[in-house]
Amino acid sequence: MAMHKRILRALRNVPTRRNLFGPVDREQLQLEYRDALRKDLEEASRRWSFDFVSETPLEGGDFQWEGVSGEKVPVLYRAGQEGKHPRLRVGKENIPRTPERFSAVPQDVEKTPEKSTELKRKQTNITDFYQAKKRVVATPGKSGQ
Repeated sequence: MAMHKRILRALRNVPTRRNLFGPVDREQLQLEYRDALRKDLEEASRRWSFDFVSETPLEGGDFQWEGVSGEKVPVLYRAGQEGKHPRLRVGKENIPRTPERFSAVPQDVEKTPEKSTELKRKQTNITDFYQAKKRVVATPGKSGQ
């Protein structure tokens, strides 16, 4: 009994942790990650006939790739937009953008359509399209019918 008390006293000072799979081998994890990424890129290259590493189309594929000017691409997909418009950083302090702080809106940003101020239409029910009928529970038939 004294042995159990000593063990319990020793465990009181140590926080409880779960180590289900043993310590993490960071080098092995990095190798497996790079291998999985390489396989995914190879599969995507075969599927889309495009080399995503060098960003060039591959010959003899099912697709014909052509370049598009930056003006025809939506703002979301344009490269190099991070430097022009600072994004909100995720962290301890996440202050939303307010008109007072960010009053200058860039001209090349696509605007979303404004929501109408009309009342919204009530969601329809299936009974709006047909009249609900009560079902009669089947009763045992009379003998002879």
